[in-house]
This record gives sequence, C-alpha cells and structure tokens, in this order.
Amino acid sequence: MFIFGHIGITLGIFMLLKMHPSFSKIPIDLRLVVLGSILPDLIDKPLKLFIFADSMSSGRTYGHTLLFCLLLFLGAIYLWKKKNNSAVLVIPVASFLHLIQDRMWMTPETLFWPLMGWEFPRGSYSPSIIDYFLNMFSSSYTPAAGYVFTSELLGILILGIAGIFYIRKYFTKNRKLNCES
Repeated sequence: MFIFGHIGITLGIFMLLKMHPSFSKIPIDLRLVVLGSILPDLIDKPLKLFIFADSMSSGRTYGHTLLFCLLLFLGAIYLWKKKNNSAVLVIPVASFLHLIQDRMWMTPETLFWPLMGWEFPRGSYSPSIIDYFLNMFSSSYTPAAGYVFTSELLGILILGIAGIFYIRKYFTKNRKLNCES
C-alpha cells in the first residue's frame, strides 16, 4: 500500500468511529491520526533505502512490528498520564491499522520480531532511490496491481469525501459567524 491508502483508510476508520455515540466525545486530532498512519513507513523506508539497501527484501522492518506498536502504546500511555494528553493515544492505534493494511500477518518474521528470530527477511533487490519510488508508484497506480491499486483508490476517495465534508463544515461555520455580525 502507498501513502493515500494508509492515510485515507485510517482517517476513514477514525471518522466512522467518531460517529459512534461511544466515541463521539473522545478528542481525536486528525493530524496525529495521519502521523500514526504513515509512521511505520516513515521509519522503515529510509532504513531500507539508506542503511539496509543490500540486505533487506522490503522496507518493512522495525516500524512494522507489533513490538513497535506496543512501545508506541506504552509511550502514549506515559504521555497521557504525565501530561494529561489523551490525544496521543491515536498514534499507536493508527500505526497498528497500518500493519493491518499492509497485511503483515503474511510476514510473521517481521510482525512478531524478535520472537521469531532477530533477522528480517533478506533480499537482493537494491534499486536507486528514484527506481524505488518509480517502482512503488507504478505498482500502486496500475489497475492490474489489485490490492495496492484498490487501497490507494479507496484512500483517495475517502480523503476526497473528508475534504468536502470539512470544507462544507468550514464554510457553514463562517456563514453563521457572518450572519450573526
């Protein structure tokens, strides 16, 4: 999956949760949702490109593990208790949703690292940065690619709907303010 899929689908899930009466009062900072939704890739893709280029088969290492999500969760709990900031709790949840969207259960050596060994799956594919992004772009936006293309399309659709929703909300709020003046 690529960036629009992760951000859009994760935002969509949080927006649906926010509609439920049990979750409607919980403050959700959408910026933190976006950060959490791409955090595993923000950590692992640079590691793959710059540090482990010749030894890793994919850009899924430390950030794509349950251990990483657990550490994020513990850090969020700490900040919640210490700073009374519950908004940070969305980051580990959004990062966990990233792992689900990446179907990490299909690579248990990474998902359950280090319980299944200290090594991540190895590979020899080592393109340049430009080749890497061109490959990612073509695999994400070619209809024959299946899951990745569908996820990206769904993410773009959700982001479009969310954008329209928030633009309408903004203009409705400003119209009310102007009418009251």
